[in-house]
Amino acid sequence: MKNKFAAVIIFTSSIGWAAPPSENLVKGCLQARSVAPAVTIRNITVEEAFQEDGYANGFNAIYIFKYKYVDMVYAQGKRDQALIYSGKLYRLSKSTPIGDNVEVKSTAFNPMLAQWSLAKEGKRKYFCVGFNFDGLGQSGSFQNLHGGYLLNLKTRDLYFAVRDIRQ
Repeated sequence: MKNKFAAVIIFTSSIGWAAPPSENLVKGCLQARSVAPAVTIRNITVEEAFQEDGYANGFNAIYIFKYKYVDMVYAQGKRDQALIYSGKLYRLSKSTPIGDNVEVKSTAFNPMLAQWSLAKEGKRKYFCVGFNFDGLGQSGSFQNLHGGYLLNLKTRDLYFAVRDIRQ
């Protein structure tokens, strides 16, 4: 009987790690600020960024910076883009869409205009990058439409989200 109980506890606790990020965490990442008391956002100020051809698996590092001794990279391949976090490559095309993404597919972004951050909600931690589609609509309503990628640092699942940040 003890083994069945232990298995249920292990299964239940692993579900929490595998669940997609909450809506408050998504909005916090896209805005690079906390939108709820349970969500903590630590913005990353990029002081120096580098480029490197042939960085990993056929990808050129377009934008490399370090934060607390961890390499954070935006990379470009022949047919895809990727985030590289702590040496592991995550293809943007393989990201999991979450919520209503207004039919926008995962997409490239300008890393120099992006907002980079680390987010935490409870025990879940994410590496986040938010962007407003390269500044499109600076004077129009599209300026409120932001996209972003959220990498769960425990499960290493990469998510893609698009939201109107006014809502």
